[in-house]
Amino acid sequence: MNEQKLFSIEFKVGLTVIIATFILVFGIIWGKEYRLETDKYHLQVLFDNVGGLVVGDPVTVNGVREGKIKQIDWQNRLVLCTLEINNHVQLYEDASFTVQSAELLSGMKVEIHPGRSDKNINKARQPFTGKYGGQVVDITPVIKDLSMDIARLTRSLDSTVTMINTTLKDGDLQANVTNATRNFERISARLDHLIAVSGDDLSESIRLAQKSIRDFNQIMEANKGSIEGSIKGFNQIMLRLDSLSISMQQVMKQIESRQGTLSHLIYDSTLHIQLKQTLHAVDSLAKQIKNDGLDLNFF
Repeated sequence: MNEQKLFSIEFKVGLTVIIATFILVFGIIWGKEYRLETDKYHLQVLFDNVGGLVVGDPVTVNGVREGKIKQIDWQNRLVLCTLEINNHVQLYEDASFTVQSAELLSGMKVEIHPGRSDKNINKARQPFTGKYGGQVVDITPVIKDLSMDIARLTRSLDSTVTMINTTLKDGDLQANVTNATRNFERISARLDHLIAVSGDDLSESIRLAQKSIRDFNQIMEANKGSIEGSIKGFNQIMLRLDSLSISMQQVMKQIESRQGTLSHLIYDSTLHIQLKQTLHAVDSLAKQIKNDGLDLNFF
């Protein structure tokens, strides 16, 4: 009887240990999200920064956990991550891969957007290219710089408000502003009165101006041919003036190079002396005729 009772106690203890062990193992498997199935596939993705991503971190598809980080390696200067994804997840050729925060303050994950294309992803094109989406701690320096800028802006605003208050306390400024406002009101009132009194005259002036513009347009249209001819004649005159200017430039070049008759008259001293002697002779002859008279004897 005692042996049977002892066997019953040992059996209960053993059964309890087995059940407890099973519960412990099942709890570990459930907590670590291990799966016994083998229907998974691998994708390799290159990132320039993974922000502390480690093996075992989750892989989510549109926010749903569908895999984990299987391996992390280096490929040249980039980080090569091997993703283990459940086989039922279908990705397309425009799928995107982003490393981002898994939680608010810690943990990273790879978020996959499956894409909107009609073509399935070509696994032969591996490795794919991903991007780093950042994490919460990455914005800390930005927030610090922003807070410093806000502080500087606040000090500037305080100085501006103080200056404005000091300026407004000046009695002369208030009086000047008041006088300017009153003057503006008087000018506005006078302008309204002038418009009311001269409304008919102003309308008549506008009507006459419009009529003059129409008459001018009619004159221009009627004499369009003559005007075009005058413009053409003016253009021809300008062309002739251009030709004359070119000719004058050529003459000046000849004079400067001492070529031609005119250049000899200007630069040849012998011709100048002869001309001067001739003028003296003519002058002497004129004086002799004036004093003695003109004595002509042809026979």
